[in-house]
Amino acid sequence: MKRTFLLAALVAMLLTPAVAQQAAAPTKVDFKTTADMQSLTSKDRNDTFNVSVSDAQVSTQLTLVCQPGTTKWVVMTKKRGCSVVGNGSLITPSKERLPRTQYMGGYVVESDGLADASSLKVNYLAVGRAEASSSGFAGSLKVKPELTSSGAQGMIDNVLRKANEKAGTGSALIDKRVDTIDLSQLSIPSAGLNSDKGCKWSGSIIFAYQTKSWYMDLTAACAGKDYKLKGNMPWTDTPNVADQTQYDLTLTLPQVGLGYNPDDALFAKSGDDDLFAKADGISGQIIMKQSRMVKVKVDGVDTDNPSYVEATGTFTGTRVPLEVVRSFATLFSLLSYNFFGA
Repeated sequence: MKRTFLLAALVAMLLTPAVAQQAAAPTKVDFKTTADMQSLTSKDRNDTFNVSVSDAQVSTQLTLVCQPGTTKWVVMTKKRGCSVVGNGSLITPSKERLPRTQYMGGYVVESDGLADASSLKVNYLAVGRAEASSSGFAGSLKVKPELTSSGAQGMIDNVLRKANEKAGTGSALIDKRVDTIDLSQLSIPSAGLNSDKGCKWSGSIIFAYQTKSWYMDLTAACAGKDYKLKGNMPWTDTPNVADQTQYDLTLTLPQVGLGYNPDDALFAKSGDDDLFAKADGISGQIIMKQSRMVKVKVDGVDTDNPSYVEATGTFTGTRVPLEVVRSFATLFSLLSYNFFGA
């Protein structure tokens, strides 16, 4: 009896590391989009973003058709907004695809920059024992490139101060332009699995033209747990490749007991494997092939922008559940106009 107990204990000790290693395995979500931005050549045309978000369990395709906002004599003549349609399938262990979700609706950015997400809907088709049902997005986002967002002001000041420090003592920051996105309890529903309860996103995202980088301070509330993610996503030219740029994302979770300064996460060096290995969170790289360049004015400054982009990449979660990474990829998709548009 005693020998049997010792044998069982030994087996448990040998299996525990393997189980723990399996539980800590990175979670991956693939992302693809084609961005056709015809509004850069004619304000009467719309921009189209065909997006694919897929992982081992779910595959979702979304199409966003976005019209740019226009103003005349400081009066808005056409509101900016995006319609959203799409569908998703569950992927069985045998790689069979079962149609599960249908997306519809859209959002409109009002004159104050506020966009209500509740007009975005998702229908769930019946699969197996799961009956048909429906749900909706909720919360709001505030998008106001022309003005500084109040919710992100402290973060903006921090980023610009850091940029001045990097420029060197006595140097003056040349470009103070920023784009801002504020998220207020933006609810992204389940992708169709019973285990996926959806997430609510809050926080700020800003793009600093001086550093050509997005900075993110986000909180995702998913299945009763909060994930505080902070970091950056610089936009850079791909080395030695013509007409290709890339986003390198590093979002880290607070590291308890390691002297972790959450503000430092905003300026972590993306793409540094040794650095990211010390911090849990979401990382990723998006490669963007650019074509049909158009010269446009951004806040009065001439800027060369591609009117067509093919983007592919992967988001990887380290000690972050697949449902959270998938929700982030969906949020990223809904903001395609901001990340890939002009």
